[in-house]
Amino acid sequence: MKLFYKILIGCLLLTSLSAARAQEGLAIAPLFSGQYNYDKQAVVVHIKGKKLERYHLSLFRSITLTDRPDDVALFEAAVRSDSSKAENSETVKSGDNTVAGYYQLPPASSGEENRFILFRKLSPGDATLIYLEGRTQLDRLINLFIKKKQ
Repeated sequence: MKLFYKILIGCLLLTSLSAARAQEGLAIAPLFSGQYNYDKQAVVVHIKGKKLERYHLSLFRSITLTDRPDDVALFEAAVRSDSSKAENSETVKSGDNTVAGYYQLPPASSGEENRFILFRKLSPGDATLIYLEGRTQLDRLINLFIKKKQ
């Protein structure tokens, strides 16, 4: 029985390491390190597996913040940094302010899945940051998220 638990723990560690490796080198990576997991002003979502297959995705991670202007500013700075690496992007602005950004980044290494960052700022203190991986394209994700909101 002890061997079973050792194998199970090893598999869980490998799974979490592969998810962290995919975000490696991105400015948003530290934001998903777990610091918001028990924050009452944050909603953290992590989805992997069969639920995502129909969308051609393998990983969905998001953090939604409420009434946290300092943290929203950190999110914006990280997204701005990572967006400079985007192969494909779409930005929604209101005046000089970016209210939404959709970015397709190159795979972490050759042959791996595309990486995506979606960012939406509702107010100076309220925002959602989403990180996705999969074999889809940015325009499909934008349509999916816009259709869900309507």
